[in-house]
Amino acid sequence: MKQYFVSVACCFVNIISYCTRLNINIAILEMVRKNDSTFTLAPYNESNFNSITNRHNQIPTYDWDKMTQQTLLGAFYYGYTVMQIPGGILAVKLGGKCIITFVIISMSLISALSPWAASVHVGLLITLRILDGVIKGMVIPAVFTLLSKWANVGERSIMVSIVFAGKAFGGVIASYTSGLICSSYKIGGWPMSFYIYSMFGAVLAILWITFVSESPAEQDEYISNTPNQNKSRAIPLYDIFTSKPVWAIAVAKFSTTFAYNFFLIEVPTFFSNMFGVNVNKIGLLTSLPSCIAAVTGLLSAAVADYIIKQKYLSILKTRHLFVVLGVVLSVVGFIPLVVTGYNVLAVEILYIVFFAVHGFNSASVFPNAMDIADEYAGFVAGATHTFASCTGIIIPIVTGLLIKEQNSLERWTVLFSLTGGINLLGMVYFVMFSEAEQQVWSEQKNNEDERIGLINK
Repeated sequence: MKQYFVSVACCFVNIISYCTRLNINIAILEMVRKNDSTFTLAPYNESNFNSITNRHNQIPTYDWDKMTQQTLLGAFYYGYTVMQIPGGILAVKLGGKCIITFVIISMSLISALSPWAASVHVGLLITLRILDGVIKGMVIPAVFTLLSKWANVGERSIMVSIVFAGKAFGGVIASYTSGLICSSYKIGGWPMSFYIYSMFGAVLAILWITFVSESPAEQDEYISNTPNQNKSRAIPLYDIFTSKPVWAIAVAKFSTTFAYNFFLIEVPTFFSNMFGVNVNKIGLLTSLPSCIAAVTGLLSAAVADYIIKQKYLSILKTRHLFVVLGVVLSVVGFIPLVVTGYNVLAVEILYIVFFAVHGFNSASVFPNAMDIADEYAGFVAGATHTFASCTGIIIPIVTGLLIKEQNSLERWTVLFSLTGGINLLGMVYFVMFSEAEQQVWSEQKNNEDERIGLINK
């Protein structure tokens, strides 16, 4: 059961990480001064950085135009994208626990400094968001480095799903509590949301340092005669970056994350602009789907591991089954939009369906790095996640360009259609080129470790 404790601990890391990461998606609706014309905003200039007083309770608001807002929302992903591969290298060399300890402390500090940065200059806040991305870009490779040491073959799906349930729970908490806090002017409004998540991060850092171990050997206070040799051996970069199964994971992650980030980043704005939904109700509308995603992720992972253990299907066919189910069902979710037209109920149904089936990735794409790379899983996960992270940069840019001149249902239809098409293409590529066996470059490393162990004995 110790391995599941590590998964749960990583789940909490994801919860706090996503709370501090997504809070601004809701907070920005209160940070920006309301304009009588929702879709015609003042052009960007230096005076737009001057804060004005919120009429409710002296809470600062800012006159940022649409492109400035989209830049702020996308800034995180610039840092997040560039740090995936270096983060993978650091995780292999230093270990997952050390990296995640640094991440928790740093992201808590950045969250606490964000309201101050906004009051100084939006450029400073954007810089902090980029730095936050750099820090959190190390989470995925560090987590997979830990899991590769703790998870057996028949436990990979469920352990990954527990970890990534934190992403869903973090989305629930950020969507719901951020909406409540930001609309509660008596307790300080939107700045307080940054401070509260920062305090939770500080508590988590203490618990993480105290109770989490790097590996089962460390947990049992046992020092092996065959230490992890890949800490001193060069990572086979050429083999990894020319591997078809690695690229299959990268493409599938890009497509599924594109859809996930689109709904996560842009749908709150869609609810606000198209339907006039206030910030508190937006939190309620966006929290339910994330909760469902966590449940479906855990259930699908448990079913996948059962199928693999009972040998009803091979590991590869099991991964294919769940990725196909996820994409097909998400495409079905677009039907309410076509049949009923754009209304709050139709979009909410699509929102729920997509997040529910997104949980199937816990049994398909996400564990596949451990299927093919074993102890290099952290690096492979980080490297492939680089492509997924690019979606956080692309989506705000594309959205900003499309709705800058005409924020209409027609333009949003283009965005929804683009999202569905990319998701479908990624599924096809994954089914064609993915594998579930240890690759030659990984097996060579494991064989060398076994020989070293025999010599030391």
